[in-house]
Amino acid sequence: MAIPKLVLLTDFSELSKIAMRFAIKMAAPVNGEFTILNIIRFEGVPKANLRMKQIEKSLIQIADEEGQMLIEELKAEIKGSYKIEFKAVRAHTVADMVKRYTEKNKTNMVVMGSRGASALKKVRLGGTTVSVIDDCPVPVMAIPEFANYKNLEHIVYASDLKETKNELDLIVEFAQIYGSSVHMIHVIPHLDKKVEAAKVQVEELIKKINYAKLDFKIILDDDIPGAIDKHIKATKADLLTTFTHKLSLEEKLFAKSVTRTLAYLGSIPLLAIKRK
Repeated sequence: MAIPKLVLLTDFSELSKIAMRFAIKMAAPVNGEFTILNIIRFEGVPKANLRMKQIEKSLIQIADEEGQMLIEELKAEIKGSYKIEFKAVRAHTVADMVKRYTEKNKTNMVVMGSRGASALKKVRLGGTTVSVIDDCPVPVMAIPEFANYKNLEHIVYASDLKETKNELDLIVEFAQIYGSSVHMIHVIPHLDKKVEAAKVQVEELIKKINYAKLDFKIILDDDIPGAIDKHIKATKADLLTTFTHKLSLEEKLFAKSVTRTLAYLGSIPLLAIKRK
């Protein structure tokens, strides 16, 4: 198994520390390597301005010092021989920083803290977590503020029944690392012949995969995010997994993305995986 490389986002807040603790406890036992990223925003200043360049240099130095203190704090709290480093990166936004970094550096997962957004933020096309999910080419795990890693005993996989084989292969491979049960669900207002045919295909696929801890259920409900959240509670799930795509402006404006809605709910950690 290749060494998993995780990027942990921080603004040095307690929320970001909660996410980092979760990620390290989850991936350190499988020899994960961690890079903590912090964004340096310094915009609207002419590059030729020497004084401003000095200020920027000072900001990066301060971030590096805080980053090293953060690493020491995490290593003192979470014992192990895992590798962890800190980098301060200049960028316009967090999403821009993550996108550019993951395109240039081998990354298996980005982990960040996530706090539920207000209705006003949703209207304004979303907060930082949703922006990162939109732009990041690798899987993003969003950790809510009350999360505390214990295990990944139960994973809920919310499926739209598209590209099911590729998605299940990936999820089962991940679940096998932790011995997790995978509860695959598809929420739809009503059954039709197309869904019934897809159900038969999924059940046949599950037999071929032959993972004893995998089950599938169709849930009839008009409120897709609400039904998923109910199933999360019913199964006492530790992680929700969804597959997503780049949203159009219309989809953002009219809140048509189930994944983004679930990111706002933040009842358990959400693993959002971008479709190729």
